[in-house]
Parts: sequence; structure tokens; C-alpha cells
Amino acid sequence: MIIELMQKLGVGVTQSASVAVVVTGGTALLLSGCASSSVPSGASTMASYPAPSWVAGPSAPLPEGFPAPGPIGEVIIKKYPACRIAMTKRSAGASGSGALFMPLFRHIESNHIAMSSPVVMTYNKDARGNEAMASMAFVYGKPSIGQDGVEGKVTVENQPPMLVASIGVRGQYTARRFERAEKKVVQWLAAHASQYKADGDARYLAYNSPFVLPWLKYGEVQIPVTEVLNTPTVTRKDGK
Repeated sequence: MIIELMQKLGVGVTQSASVAVVVTGGTALLLSGCASSSVPSGASTMASYPAPSWVAGPSAPLPEGFPAPGPIGEVIIKKYPACRIAMTKRSAGASGSGALFMPLFRHIESNHIAMSSPVVMTYNKDARGNEAMASMAFVYGKPSIGQDGVEGKVTVENQPPMLVASIGVRGQYTARRFERAEKKVVQWLAAHASQYKADGDARYLAYNSPFVLPWLKYGEVQIPVTEVLNTPTVTRKDGK
């Protein structure tokens, strides 16, 4: 019904069995047909934390072995399995998420790959010094799906297992919200420097489609980490 109304209003809509893409004002919006109000059954729960409340559940199934969404406003350590992703990167002069999203959507449609949740985004400074989306990635449901390589603007690659410091975030997916959450994770790592250290750039995991109400959207901001190995000091009997 929503899609039919948009078509009557002259808004471009691309629809498949699982998802619909609405293109308006140069921005791509994703409407998933797999909306869920809870974490999909079988999702890995690697920590004893409660599911986030007062937010929408993932708009599509989680990839195989991915841990369940974590608590809002609290930094925890999460472990991710090896996975396969399809990724696009911002090109010079490009702006808006649509330039990153549409090649990914066409890729999964042409290869008959089901949409999963979350979508993974990274940010960096643009020419004006503002935080801007640098890359976007879809995670394949299973690492065995498809094959790695380059297909137009899309790069498919395998990612090794990853340990991250993660904080749950409620609200619209914006660069400003990403920055605020990233600072909290950085502060947490500074306070736990004897246990973990950063091992990569921050990323933003978006679990919901644009048609979920902004204040119900759920995401996670994460920084890859490694554990700090504390080697015990051995003192010889002669004091040396």
C-alpha cells in the first residue's frame, strides 16, 4: 500500500520479493519486507546482557553467527565470526548515502542474495572537514554465499573474526550520533587500557530500514579491539 501510494506520487520505487528501494531527492531508502519486532531465533548471544528495549528489532535476519544487539548506552565486548561482505566506498565528489547504497542493492538483486541486518557503515572527514560516510557494506547471510572479487563499484571480500568494543545507540543514523557514540567507546577503552586496545577504525551498524520511526531505530557504534596480554614479571631470587 505504501509503495503503491509512492508510485502514484511519482516517487521512483524498485521492488523485489524481500526489499523495496525508494529513490527520492537523490537519496536511496530501504524498506525491508522482513521486519521483525525481536531478535531472530538462533542469533548468537555471547554475553549475558538484556536485549535493548524501546527500539525496533532488526529489519532483516542477522548473518550466521552474529551476536544479538547489545544494550543502549553501555559499552560491552562482542565477538563476531568470519563473514563475507559486499562493500562500496565514497568516490571523490560524491555525496549522500544513495551513491553507496544503490550499487550494493543492484549487486544483491542481480546475484539473488537476501538482505541481512545490520548494514555496516564507516565515516571519515570530507573535503570540508566534516564527518561523512566513507563506506557501506552488506553482510552476506553466510560466508559460503557467492565469491570474493570486484563487480563494478562493489568489492566482495572475506573478513576474519573480529573482537569489538560496542555501544548501543537509539535514533536516526547520523554522522553526529556516530561521533558522540565513538567518543564514549574511546573513553571506555582509555579506562580499560590494561585489558583492551583499539585495533581498527570505528564502524556504525544500522539495524533498521528508513521506514522505522527515527526514535525507534537501533544501531551500534563499534571499535575493533585486541586483548592486552599482561605478561607477569618474574623476579629472580638474587633480585635481578
